[in-house]
Order: sequence, then structure tokens, then C-alpha cells
Amino acid sequence: MALLVVAFHFSAFCQALDRSFFDESSRHPLRASPPPGQSALVLVDEQTLSALSQQGLRWPFPRAIFAQLIVALQQAGAAQVVVDFTFFEETATEQDQLLAAVAAAAPSVVLARTAERPPVFWSKAYRSAHPQFFGKTRTGLVEFNADGDGVARMYVVPGSLAAAAFDPPALTPGGLIRWHGGLEQVRAQGVPVLSAAPYIAAGKPILEHLINAAPDLDPEAVARALSAEPALSGELAAAVRGHTVFIGANASGTFDVKPLPIGKVEPGVLLHWTAWTNLAGNGFITALPRAVVLLGTLLVMGVIIWAGHHRTTLVAPIATAVILSGVVLFGAYAATSAGWFFPPATPLAAVLLTLLGVVAESYWLEQARKREIQAMFGAYVDPGVVAQLVKDPDSIRLRGERREATVFFSDLAGFTDLSEKLQDQPEQMVEVVNAYLDETSECLLNHGAYVDKYIGDAVMAVFGVPSPLPDHALAACRAALAAQKLIAGINTRYASALGVTLAVRIGLNTGELIVGNVGSSRKKNYTVMGDPVNLASRLEGANKTFGTHILIGDETARRVSGVLATRPLARLRVKGKQEAIEVHTLLGEAADLTPRERDFLAAYLAGYEAYVNRRFADAAAALARADALLPHDLTTRRLREDSARYSLTPPPADWEPILTLESK
Repeated sequence: MALLVVAFHFSAFCQALDRSFFDESSRHPLRASPPPGQSALVLVDEQTLSALSQQGLRWPFPRAIFAQLIVALQQAGAAQVVVDFTFFEETATEQDQLLAAVAAAAPSVVLARTAERPPVFWSKAYRSAHPQFFGKTRTGLVEFNADGDGVARMYVVPGSLAAAAFDPPALTPGGLIRWHGGLEQVRAQGVPVLSAAPYIAAGKPILEHLINAAPDLDPEAVARALSAEPALSGELAAAVRGHTVFIGANASGTFDVKPLPIGKVEPGVLLHWTAWTNLAGNGFITALPRAVVLLGTLLVMGVIIWAGHHRTTLVAPIATAVILSGVVLFGAYAATSAGWFFPPATPLAAVLLTLLGVVAESYWLEQARKREIQAMFGAYVDPGVVAQLVKDPDSIRLRGERREATVFFSDLAGFTDLSEKLQDQPEQMVEVVNAYLDETSECLLNHGAYVDKYIGDAVMAVFGVPSPLPDHALAACRAALAAQKLIAGINTRYASALGVTLAVRIGLNTGELIVGNVGSSRKKNYTVMGDPVNLASRLEGANKTFGTHILIGDETARRVSGVLATRPLARLRVKGKQEAIEVHTLLGEAADLTPRERDFLAAYLAGYEAYVNRRFADAAAALARADALLPHDLTTRRLREDSARYSLTPPPADWEPILTLESK
């Protein structure tokens, strides 16, 4: 990602985007910088061409016309006359000598030159012959330093025309130009933008006097004659007196328009005048070094990466990217007005590329997470549940959470006898166990369970995690009933031939569990913990005490009441707990009970209710009826015997119908 950003940073496309941003910021600055006062622009415009065409003159004008313009501005009191015209070709000798002498004699005049060519009439020999007029800089470079797109944005100050307008010339390096707008905007800001026509006309009689006073056009004589001329007055003088005046062309056909950031084309003199205002006013705009831009870019990338890695959704990195883009754009925009150019293209590209990287990484991690979930739960959970978890991984939190669920524990009764008979046949032992576990697990999965683990021949499963299951207690009870029926097939295929009968003991309990990924760095297991889990395990073992096959907790029984038939057995205090809970055995679907089973259940419930409320004679009578309907039920017999005994010898007043288990 960083290499892509660096490659973009040094690409032509990046530079083009930065230039476009600079141009837009120059046209619409956050804070406009007014130009300094005491300057004016005098232009050879359409009015000038029209006025001179009436005299039969066409562009380029004879050099006497430029001499007229110069002497008029000199006599109008201009502090400096900066001429953005290059005089590289020789013309009529008299014309060249006239402009050479007038320009040299007017101390305020600075003429344009290039690095290779000075004004043709100010040759080295001419300057050597008249050193008193060239003791200071009289020419300035007018090189058009354009960027790759042909637009000039940077100005090199040393030796330039703008620098030569100062005495001594300005020596600062320059930089990006702080623009005040195009010609019309400059005019609107109070800078005099004047036609050269009236000054050319005003300078004609002055020039005629100079020629009469110094017919040999010696610059010393012209200077004396010029100093003897009266100053101009009126509006022409008031507009330029004390001003630094830049002379240029703005008429079609003069071929001196340039592409500048503040407009499609503007008069070339505007470039040098604006550079002069930067030197005289708020200074140029400094482009920040590439290293600073890259450092800011790395910071932007780091913030987006941090946002992506510390949030569970893409909202945060996307919002961060949008905010950072706004900050970069507005910051760069404001910085330009403050004198610093921060090229925004690279940071913005970095925002986009980094965000794409975060999105791609998020997608990759999401797919990896889904594969992890599928691998983790694929063999333990119903495929439909796995599909849901893969579709919505956030439906589980592997780091831990509290969830309400029902826990299932089962164990094989009679397995010890089977183990003894098959101790010399381990392959067959494993076959029997695997057959039982396979069928039991399939049964559990079909009812929506998560098979947590196998402990030998024991099975632990959970209903309601990892995928929510609204009727998890009912699903767990029905799975337990179905698992009980499966054992008959196992006995038929394996155990009966060995003279062994296997049975399944099951414990179920419902409650709030702690759910999460538990284990070491090398091996983890998505499991459940908490008191409801421990109680479910104890209930599975307590089946031996009650002679039952399925024991369920009180909350589980309450949730399936009316749909499934249950009966309470005792208030049980298991090992490690002081509080007793009422445990129930699961009989089956209420609608499927036979009439005999219904009568038994009614008699038993009446007897149990009388027993726990110390009406022992009533309890003994009801339980006797129940015992007659379903003989050999250990709990019914125990409660009937206890009720008969307590009816003759009541227990102490603090007696409670609690059964305590001292073993697990």
C-alpha cells in the first residue's frame, strides 16, 4: 500500500491534481490578500491600437512610440517604470538610438531581457560608453517559467523583472505566486489599470522637445533636457504619481497573453506585476517539501488503519476517511491563503487506497472468520445453524458473553458391564461407543443443539448457543426423549448379544450461562460455564438415586409445562450447594400419555403436593393410588413410605422435604 502511495506521489497525474487544486485555491482564496498600494498597470490595449491606427501605425509600433510612453510616465511622476516589452530586433537606427537614449536618461525605467539577450540598443558597448546610467540594475529577466501544463505558477525572483523594480533588486528565492486575480479582479481591487494611449499622446510633444534639445541623441544631453521639462499634471499624472508602473500589452494581435492559474489567458505583464506585489506585500507561497507531504500522508494512513483495526464494522474507518479527507482539503485550502502550499493529492489518494486496503482486509478477515466458525462448529452444530453463523458471525461473541440456554448431559448406564465383557476387544468397544455417540449426536443436532464435547461415553450439549433458539428448553426436552428411544436400537445391534442392557441417563437444566471461547493458545473450545451447567451435570448423575432416565431442573420444567408431561421428584440439594431446587422427571408429550399414565400423574401430583405441605395422611393415600397404577417407581414408593411414617410420627417443626446428595 505504501509503495502504491509513493508511486502515485511521484506520478504526473498526482502533480496535475495538485496543480488544479492550487489553481482553484488561487481563484477562490479563503482569505483574499489585497495588493499593496502605489502600483499601476499601463497597457497597450485595443484603445491604444485604435488611436495609433488613425496615425497609420500598426503593431509593433515604432520605438519612438515607446519613448513617448516612457517620457510621459517619467514626467507624470512614476516612481518606477517597468517595461514588459522585449526589444531584440534592430529597427531604424534613429528609432533605436532614440529609445536607447530616452530609456537610459529616465532613471525610473527598467527594461525586459532574457538570459541570452538584453535590449538590442543597450549593447555592452553602449553601456560601457555611458556607465553613469547603468550603475544600477536597468533590466530584468522575463522568462516564462511554466509547469508541465504550460501554466506559470512559480516565479524565480533573482534577476527577474519584478526584482529589478526594487533598488537594490530583491534577492529572495521566490516561490509560488500569491495571486490577486485576473486583470478585472485587480481593477476591482483599486489598482489603476490604464490605457497607454493618452500617455503616448501626452509624451509626443515632450519627446519632440528632447529631440530638438539633443539632436545627436546623446543620453547625457537627453537627461538634461528631460530634467528641464515641466512635470505633467491632471488626471494622467494623478493616476501614476509615486507608483511603480508596469507597462505591458493586452490587445489582440500583440501576442503577449499567457496562461495563468487565475484565468485561461491574461496579459503577461500581470505575472511580473503580481510577483512584484508578493515581494512588496505578503510574500510568495512556499510549497512544503515532499518529505513533509509524505509524513502527513503516513499519518493519515496510520489513523485510518487504526480506525479499521479497533472497530468491528467499516463505519468507523469510512467515517474517519471522510473526516480526514475534509481536514486535508480544507487544511490545504486554508494553508494556501496563509502562505503555505500543502499538495493534497497524495494524502487524499492515501486515504482512498488505505480505506480500500482496510475494506479488503476486513473482507479477508471476515471470510477467514467465517471459515473459522465453519471449521469450529461444522462438526458440532446443525448445518443450518452453521450457515446462519457464517452469514452473521456477529451473532456470537467468542470472547465471552452471558446467554440463556439449556444444558444437556447424558451418560450410558450399563457401560461398565459392557466394558468388562469387551475388555479384550477394544475395536468392538470403540464401535459400540461410536455408534451410540453418532446416533445421539445426530439426534441432538437435528433438534438444534450445539454438541460441546464427549467425555468417554458421556455427551455434553447446549441448546440456545451459539445460535439463539427461542424454545431451547422444549427443544432440549424433546431431544432427550428422542435420545432415550435410540438406545433400544443400540441394545439390539450390540449389547443384547453380550447379555448387557444399556440405558441412558440424561440431565437438563435451563439458566443464564457464560458462553465463550475457552482454552489455551494451542487449543480452544467454544463452551459454556456457570451454576446451571454444574446442576445439569449433577442431575444426570442423580438419575441413579431416583431410578429415572431424565431429570430436569425446575426452570426447564416450568418452560415446557402444558406441552410436555413432567412430575416433581424432590427438593434436591446437590453437593457443593446450600440452596435446594425442585427437580422433575420428564415423562413425554402431554398429548401422548395413556389414560393409565394420566391417572398415575394426577394421583402422584396430589400426593406430592400434600407431602411437601405436611399433610402426610392425604399424601400417603394419594401416593398409594399412584403406586398401584405404576408399581416399582422408586420415588413414589419412597414418598408413600415417608408419608405413612410421618403421619404416625410427624417430623420436627423445621422439617423440609429436601433430599441431599453427597456425591456427584
